[in-house]
Amino acid sequence: MTNVGLIVIGAGVSGLACAREYRRRGGSVVVLERSRGAGGRCATRRIDGQPVDHGCPFLHAQSPQFADVLDKLDADGNLPGWPVEVRESRLACQPDAFTPGHRRLARADGMTALPKHLAEGLDVRLQHEVDAITCERGLVRVRCTNGASFESGTLVCAMSIAQSLALLEPLVQHWPGAPETLERMHGVQVLPVLTLIAGWALDSPEPEFDAWHPIETTMIGAIYHDSRKRRAPRHRVLVVHARPAFSREHLDTDRAAWAAELQWELGELLGSWAARPLWVQPHRWEGGRVRNDDLLGGPAGFDPPSGGRIVVVGDAFAATPGVEGAFWSGHGAGERLAKQADSIGVGRKK
Repeated sequence: MTNVGLIVIGAGVSGLACAREYRRRGGSVVVLERSRGAGGRCATRRIDGQPVDHGCPFLHAQSPQFADVLDKLDADGNLPGWPVEVRESRLACQPDAFTPGHRRLARADGMTALPKHLAEGLDVRLQHEVDAITCERGLVRVRCTNGASFESGTLVCAMSIAQSLALLEPLVQHWPGAPETLERMHGVQVLPVLTLIAGWALDSPEPEFDAWHPIETTMIGAIYHDSRKRRAPRHRVLVVHARPAFSREHLDTDRAAWAAELQWELGELLGSWAARPLWVQPHRWEGGRVRNDDLLGGPAGFDPPSGGRIVVVGDAFAATPGVEGAFWSGHGAGERLAKQADSIGVGRKK
């Protein structure tokens, strides 16, 4: 059993921001992540050596403070202002990103650059899936499927809201105040996003846009010209995000079938060549994004009767949508928890 000042479950942007701020203020922290890499929906995969962003396509900052965070990224990989050539920006899932006062940024090396930066110096345990949480005598104990165990006075859950509910609800449902908090969490609508990555030869026609949010489509909600972000692309690559209604309807159906439907509509939009990519890779985001109107505006907290503290953060608990909101949700929680720990003299670095 490893004892630390803070346990964070989830190495997405909110979890890493929380751990980073807690550690910066002198606390000891461990981050547990069930997958093989950190980042959550700031996701980049390599196809034939070429980075492809199949989750969040770019970053945008409204606050000067988050812009400062972006400034800390390696400047050599920055693509300021991307996407530049945008069609129908008012139909984007976050149209404010294209309004004055917002700074946009993409990465030539992929969106994982942000979580990698946030994870620097942190104790991040990959492939540590949590399967049990217990509370006793003021301590929260966490057990992983690989046998590792951790304990702390404070636990932060920074997963998707569905994952947090599945893990916490059986434990906390009868605690004082928990039913009301759980009801609010259940009321958050999370929109799935089916994503199609498609590649063509470089001598194929080049779409004259960075991002397009088409208006007269039944299946496709957004198209991102991903290979425009790459300095020496080997393939022309488009990343297609399906509309929420289509994604819900086809979430549990055969991937090849819905991928073929998206290819067909892509051909209707761009020309017959677009319906015949050399290769495709479909991906399902079950918790693609939180509906903007359902943001809870702050973290959820649960107080074990025996003492201790459990806090839930993430994009659903933010005041503003997207990656910036997720960052501030985690950062704010890390700051408050570090101050509380400091006031009682726990969780300090050894």
